[in-house]
Amino acid sequence: MIAAVEEAYDSGATELLCKKEDMVDLDVAPLTVALLEANPFTTVDLSCNHLGAGAAESLKQLLERDGSALALDLSLNDFSESAVAALCDGLKTNTTLTDLRLSGNKLRNPGGMAVAKLLQENTTLRKLHLANCELDTASVVALATVLRTQPSLMVLDLSRSLARTIMDEHTAHIARMLKVNTALVDLDLSKSGLRDLGLQLIAEELFRAGPDSRLQVLRCRANAVELVSEECVSALALLLRSHTCRLKEVLLGSNSLRDEGALKLAEMVQQAGSLQRLDVSSNGISSRGLCALARAVSSHPVLQEVELWGNRFDSAACVAWIQPLQFLKLDIAVQEVDGSYNCVRC
Repeated sequence: MIAAVEEAYDSGATELLCKKEDMVDLDVAPLTVALLEANPFTTVDLSCNHLGAGAAESLKQLLERDGSALALDLSLNDFSESAVAALCDGLKTNTTLTDLRLSGNKLRNPGGMAVAKLLQENTTLRKLHLANCELDTASVVALATVLRTQPSLMVLDLSRSLARTIMDEHTAHIARMLKVNTALVDLDLSKSGLRDLGLQLIAEELFRAGPDSRLQVLRCRANAVELVSEECVSALALLLRSHTCRLKEVLLGSNSLRDEGALKLAEMVQQAGSLQRLDVSSNGISSRGLCALARAVSSHPVLQEVELWGNRFDSAACVAWIQPLQFLKLDIAVQEVDGSYNCVRC
């Protein structure tokens, strides 16, 4: 491992990659000593090493004293709640790290609370990835509460949390946070059990935020959004047609829109002046909905990319998307064989 670090030093690299596939046995203590000597690396990737709680103290010392690393990836390392708390203690005095990835570690409630407390004190972080960290409702609510006044975090990944309530309590807190937060640009709520009610609450509060909201990317893949609720449809339509809406990417892949939801979404897309990317892949949409979406995007002034693969294309739907293929980036292509049209994945 030290030899690999020395090689990276000698090559003048700015990235230190110590992922599991690159390192068989990773001992963090000597690595920390080496990095504290003279660290030229702006990116340090220690993901997938199963470091466990034993590495926490060494990493805490590194975070407290290092002034070079801008991005640190600690994903999938079997960190416990106490280990994450130690890492957060180290970050309280760190003023250089802007990108922290903790995805795939079991933060649970104590770890999530430790991260929320960190965000109250650290105003350097710009990107925070907490996907699949077993965060419960209380920790998601705590993070949302802190972010109401946190001035610096721009990217937040909360995908695949364990927060689940009948009335979407955690989503309501996230929505209220979005009404007053002026920093977030990219929010990932994929695989979080989001339904029409949750999307409605988010749309309503973003509309109320007006130009104060900077949110440009809303990731809601692999949820339970159907767009069958009139309240949800009205709220989302009002937001997307608002001249103050900044949303450039709405990612709804792997939900349950089907034709009914696709038809309603097609009407919204025509009026969504800021929208540049739309993902409706794997939504059970068949010919009627796909044709409606094709007509909607054909006249859109700024839309650049649409993801469609995984829906039910027949010959008519394929033909409908031939024209949009001329000016949009799509994840499909249309092939004609003996007068029959078929959709293939790009």
